[in-house]
Amino acid sequence: MSALDGLSPVLSVGVDIVDAERLRRMVTRWGDLVLERLFTADERNRLYGARGLRWDSLAGRFAAKEATRKTFGARGEMPRWTDLQVDVGPHGEPRLTLLGAAVEAAQRCGFRQFHVSIAHEKKSAMAIVVAL
Repeated sequence: MSALDGLSPVLSVGVDIVDAERLRRMVTRWGDLVLERLFTADERNRLYGARGLRWDSLAGRFAAKEATRKTFGARGEMPRWTDLQVDVGPHGEPRLTLLGAAVEAAQRCGFRQFHVSIAHEKKSAMAIVVAL
């Protein structure tokens, strides 16, 4: 028996890198409209810290969403930004929650599970998403 027996095959992979400063300039210029278009209310509530928005975390979540959209795009689907929510798992790991039309899109794509990894520094963030 192989160590890979019983595991779902990788169906799609997406990766993205985000310039946190560019994202900050967009939000400064366009205000809450940008945040409301890209992030769910739950995400926006979690991203505000004692000193305002946590730009590195915001950029990381945005990169994860864009990487996720790339996994869907490879299968001809494109969920809305707010149908993808980046949560925090029980061990502090990023976890993707599908909402609204993204649930049905994942079913059409054959996606049963997603793995998300995010790395960020003050000026940039990157994410990779693997759809199984």
